[in-house]
Amino acid sequence: MSWTDSDTIKKHLLNLDKLPVQYRDVPVALSATGSGSLPHRGLIPLLEKVKRLAQLEPTAQGSVQLSGETWVQLGYDQLKPDGIVVAADASLAVVYRLGQDYAADLPAGKIRRISSGDISGGQSVQVYYQRYQAMARDVDYTINYTSGEITLTTGSGLEPETTVWVDYQVSAASGADQLISLSITEIEDKILCRLKDEYGAGSSDQGLKTGATELALAAVCRGLASAALADGGASPEARARGWRELADSFETAAWQTLRRFLKPPDFRSAGKQANDSWKWE
Repeated sequence: MSWTDSDTIKKHLLNLDKLPVQYRDVPVALSATGSGSLPHRGLIPLLEKVKRLAQLEPTAQGSVQLSGETWVQLGYDQLKPDGIVVAADASLAVVYRLGQDYAADLPAGKIRRISSGDISGGQSVQVYYQRYQAMARDVDYTINYTSGEITLTTGSGLEPETTVWVDYQVSAASGADQLISLSITEIEDKILCRLKDEYGAGSSDQGLKTGATELALAAVCRGLASAALADGGASPEARARGWRELADSFETAAWQTLRRFLKPPDFRSAGKQANDSWKWE
C-alpha cells in the first residue's frame, strides 16, 4: 500500500525551491586510508572544488594601494576566509576590520576599501593571507556525489590524515531522500489508523493520494525547517520560517482533502488524575 511516493514529493519540492544550496570552505579531515565524508549527500555533480592550504605561513603583500572603492587584485586567488589580515603597515599596530573597513572577494583574491571605514582614499596597506591550492578531480581525488565521500587516488598530491576544504552545491531536494521515505511511512500509518470502515490499505481514491502527498509534504517541510537551522547555509532563521509556513499550509490542505475518508476525531472528556498515578516509561 502506498498513496504517494518519493518521486511525487520531490517534484513538489523542486517546484517550490529550485535554487541550489552552496557551501564553501567546508573542512574534511582525511583518514589514514585517505578518505573523508562531507556533511551533506546528494551533491550536484562536477561543481565541487577540493582545496588544500598552499603553505602554512601566510603570504605578506605590502604597498597595496586602495583608492575609492575599486577592487584591487592581490598576488593570488582562492584565499582562506579566516586567513586574511589587512594592516596599516608591517608593525600590525593598526589592523583593519573586514566588512567595515574593507571588503574581500576571497575566491577571486581581491580587496577594496569601504568608504565609510578607517582606510583613507589612496592609502597603501599591508596584506597577509593564506591561500588554497585547488586539487584535480580524478588525479588527486575521486568523489561519490551520492554519498559525499572523498577518496584519494593513487599518486595523489594530497596526503592521508590531512585536512582539505571543499566548495560544493546540493539541491534542496537531494538531501531529503531519507526524510521523504520516513515521512511517507509515518503519515500513511496515521491515515490508515483513522480510515473509515469502507476504506482500507488497498483503496485507490485520488483524494487519498492527494491528501497523503500533502501530509507527507508537511512532514518533509518541517524536517527541512530543522535542517535549515543546522546546515550552515545563509539566513537559517528565515529559511526555517519559510519551510514551517509551507508545512502549515500543506497540513491544513491535507486534512481538508482527507476529511471525507476519515473517522471523526475521538474526543474524550477531561478527567482528574493524581500526579502519583502517572507512569513514565
